[in-house]
Amino acid sequence: MVKDLKFAIRQLFKNPGFALIAVIVLALGIGANTAIFSVVNAVLLRPLPYPHSEQLVLLRERLLGPAGFESGSVSYMNYLDWRAAQKTFTDLALARTEGVSLSASDGASPPEAARAGRITANYLSVLQVPPLIGRDFVASDDVPGAAKVALISERVWRKQFGALPIAIGQRLNVDGVPREIIGVVSERVRFPRNCDVFLPLADLRADHDFLSRGNHEAFSCLGRLKPGATLKHAIAELDTIAADLSRRYPDSNTGRQVSAKPLLEFSVGQYRYLLCVLLAAVGCVLLIACANVANLQLARGISRRKELAVRAALGASRWDLARQVLVESGVVALIGGVCAVLIAVWSLDAIRSLLPPNVPRFQETNIDGFVLVTTTIISVFAGLLVGVWPALRVSNTASMAAELHEEGGRGSSGAQRQRARAILVIAQVALAVLLLAAAGLTLKSFWRSQQVRLGFNPHGVLTMSIALPPSRYDSPEKIVRFYDQLVEKVRRLPGVSVATVCSNAPFDHHEWDSSFHVTGTPPDPHGQEPISEMAIVSPDYFRALGMAMLRGRDFGPEDVRGRSGTVVIDELAAQKFFPGADPIGKQIDDPVTITDTNQNGVPLTIIGIVPHTRNNAPGENDDPRNLPMMYFSASQFPNVEQNLMVRAQAGFNPNSLVSPIRGQIVALDNNQAVSDIATMEENIDDSLASQRLTMTLLGVFAGLALILASIGLYGVMALIVSQRTREMGIRFALGASRGDVLRLVLGQGAVLVGIGLAAGLLGALVASRALRNVLYDVAPLDPVALISALLTLSLVALIACFLPARRASLVDPIEALRME
Repeated sequence: MVKDLKFAIRQLFKNPGFALIAVIVLALGIGANTAIFSVVNAVLLRPLPYPHSEQLVLLRERLLGPAGFESGSVSYMNYLDWRAAQKTFTDLALARTEGVSLSASDGASPPEAARAGRITANYLSVLQVPPLIGRDFVASDDVPGAAKVALISERVWRKQFGALPIAIGQRLNVDGVPREIIGVVSERVRFPRNCDVFLPLADLRADHDFLSRGNHEAFSCLGRLKPGATLKHAIAELDTIAADLSRRYPDSNTGRQVSAKPLLEFSVGQYRYLLCVLLAAVGCVLLIACANVANLQLARGISRRKELAVRAALGASRWDLARQVLVESGVVALIGGVCAVLIAVWSLDAIRSLLPPNVPRFQETNIDGFVLVTTTIISVFAGLLVGVWPALRVSNTASMAAELHEEGGRGSSGAQRQRARAILVIAQVALAVLLLAAAGLTLKSFWRSQQVRLGFNPHGVLTMSIALPPSRYDSPEKIVRFYDQLVEKVRRLPGVSVATVCSNAPFDHHEWDSSFHVTGTPPDPHGQEPISEMAIVSPDYFRALGMAMLRGRDFGPEDVRGRSGTVVIDELAAQKFFPGADPIGKQIDDPVTITDTNQNGVPLTIIGIVPHTRNNAPGENDDPRNLPMMYFSASQFPNVEQNLMVRAQAGFNPNSLVSPIRGQIVALDNNQAVSDIATMEENIDDSLASQRLTMTLLGVFAGLALILASIGLYGVMALIVSQRTREMGIRFALGASRGDVLRLVLGQGAVLVGIGLAAGLLGALVASRALRNVLYDVAPLDPVALISALLTLSLVALIACFLPARRASLVDPIEALRME
């Protein structure tokens, strides 16, 4: 084997052109696979950074019925009953994120916007990740009136305290409230994600509304299965508990069940299909690369046929000859694998820029030991693919005697090699068609998603989040006063056309829906109440988003607390809930989820109708519930967390308004932080990240496949011409014109391309159905995409065939006839 290895290396040095091309082709194919597999590994395969993370299950509420949902937030009271009744989990805990401001207790630095994880005292114990230093929350920290304490993240610990133990016992202002730091949470805790500080539930439990069973405060429930317990058994047990709660509390729990998923699946499951599609596509690129190099090996076999025949005559067995070719292929593949890792490392930054920004596991993509081992396996597999067929062909001892008599090139052995090369070219063309069709489908899908009707105009709109600390804004009047003054100040800034505040704005990564009741109609059966998305907005919200008032009026100065409640609905709500009637002047009972206990059930009068807006990513499948939207006055229903939304005047860059707006916020409250500053177009662009990733990578893979297939086709046609040079001379001597020879060679190429196109089209018709789940408003068998793929490859193939054909037509008959 060592002798074979040394000989293989000498052969590669003797043929640097072949070695260089083969290594580059394999490096591109293996490198693309390594890069995509590193993403798959980081997102889907790598376990979560918790002990026995496969035992962690995320629980959410789901509602049955046509207006139901699969994953809704968990009521605190339902959580308590789940926890008390279940036997399958070691424990259950609650968690959510919320916006807060952080500042040093000495006031030396301005507050910064941050994310807080609101968790039950047992949360870290369920994760089995104790604090790095200090102590964890205990049950007494969750009791109303308990001392104000907090856990800080490892990131904050390093940034503000230099990772020193003196952080324990220090005080940190959270929303203006001093809290004692009792521990540091490891950066391994990534759910809830991007949290800077963790708070207990003591403050929330002091709120009577929080203890209402029908109140769902955006919490998720995390459980850890007991050793030996299965998810199937857990779901069955939770269904029994949910059915019992439905009987005991029909007003709030009718139709409500429990949705349970492994934590990893909940976090990244929606990307599994997409990544499998990309992995399949890059696998096709590897097959094309291997077919290309195998063709090169077959061509080398022709040039080495006398050498191999002599070695066979001197006693070399067929296995000896085949082993030599396999070792050469293996060396090329391993060198290609090393270069592939370098290509993958170089390409990772570009791939990360395309990955969805709001999924941390995507950003953890790197080349680790597991990826390197996989790359080695892929390289060995590629070496076998590249070498086995050529090894079997060139080691065929039955033709060795003919080769010694110089007949092999024109006999049956030569014909067999031509058929082998032709099959490889056809396979390359077919796979290239498949990838080009897939790229065309995703390109058209992405274009369609960008053209989708949003129901509003996002151009020139700047958004930022503001979370007022309840400690300073402890009354509705203070909240309304702050936002009214802010909107008025911002409206006067140069370059500002409209300013407004809102909650649950389009593309703000929040969802808020609730059931309601149309005033004066019979009570709806439990679990079958109509549901709508909810938003709280100030006057001029619709003007800021360029939404026309279809009927009625906008909110105005008269829509304030103390006066009759008002609501604006969208056209979908008008059609669903008031068919054939004029909704203006009709009333709905005040939804419990956005009112205080003194206003529950107070009728709200519908004063206007606006267009229906799309609030999720263009290109995503529509929510089957197709929820309408209802808008409530920010003056009547004050909310501490709001989005400031500003439309810039024509010709102004919205981002240029950030600094002046910050100045106005500081002028009102120098301790108030802002976060999530972005234009509406940037938010929409972020929502398209997964579709952009699919389109871009499939486009790159298709382009790479097209280049490799054309190179393979050119190589085969050039080899055919070189082998048939003497035949061309004879044809010229017998009176054939140069056009006849040109058509002959082009005809041979056209046969190969035609068969490859047909096979590729058949494969595309089958494989395109697998893209159904990643396409938007495009049929899997879209004729434009398929025809474009065929025409593109046909054009490139024509060029690849024309160059050797033209060379054949320029053969000098005299020189050709002198050739052996």
